[in-house]
Amino acid sequence: MSLAKRTDSPWRACLGAGVVAVLILPAAAGADPWIPAAGDGSIEPAVRQYDATSVFPTDQYGTATLPASDERYTMLRVTGTQGIGDRLSIEYDLRAGRIQKIRTKHGRRIVDSATGVEDQEVGLNLGLHQGSRFASSIALNVIAPTGAAGTNPPLGVGRTAIEPDLQFGFADRRWRATVDAGSRVFVDGAATQMRAIVDASYRLSQRVEIGASVFYVRTVMSAKPLPVVDAGEPYNVLRPGLRLKFRLTPHLKPYVEYEKDVSGQAIHAGRRITVGFTYDY
Repeated sequence: MSLAKRTDSPWRACLGAGVVAVLILPAAAGADPWIPAAGDGSIEPAVRQYDATSVFPTDQYGTATLPASDERYTMLRVTGTQGIGDRLSIEYDLRAGRIQKIRTKHGRRIVDSATGVEDQEVGLNLGLHQGSRFASSIALNVIAPTGAAGTNPPLGVGRTAIEPDLQFGFADRRWRATVDAGSRVFVDGAATQMRAIVDASYRLSQRVEIGASVFYVRTVMSAKPLPVVDAGEPYNVLRPGLRLKFRLTPHLKPYVEYEKDVSGQAIHAGRRITVGFTYDY
């Protein structure tokens, strides 16, 4: 016997993300390897599947985990970059998904679920140095609380945040590496996080590329106590990943990626599989 709670409908979330993709995706053209020229860019639709059956403790950071309710998460995600000229580009991260939390109480299986649009992120990136082997830029992103924060489980945080970032890129004939480091600051002072992503890839052949990434978050300030809808936001986590990408055409590159939470605090310890493609135009 189960109890289910859901909000919105899956087809609305998928339709909305699809419309956004169609509006953003123009005809193919050559793209700059770093900050795209005006009219150039890339778009990356993907489906991500996440599952977790344990949680990192709230009182300390480490690799130890505790049993917890199952958390399952299917996300439809559209990310991309659009060049607008003068070393500027627009970056976006649009998300919709279905979240399930499954627990057993008094012998009954209880399923709490929510489906719909999540918080969205959009920002402006300014290229500082743009060379063939090295690039740097600064970005300012805004996270809009468009996801329903009152659902169980919540689809959003219910708070607006900004992310000032500093980005570096390094490249050679066969390899490429990027570093993205900055902070996420809630404008009402609820919490501040330091966040960093290191990503590297190596081209095995003209069509096959392997990659690896490391994502790290540390909450350096958190108001106490935070409302229930924010319970999953002040966390610490270290999440490495591996990626395999195939160059189907000069512009179309499908990929598959696996990520795992190896250490953390106050967050589920889960695994993520992402399948998607990058389209450069």
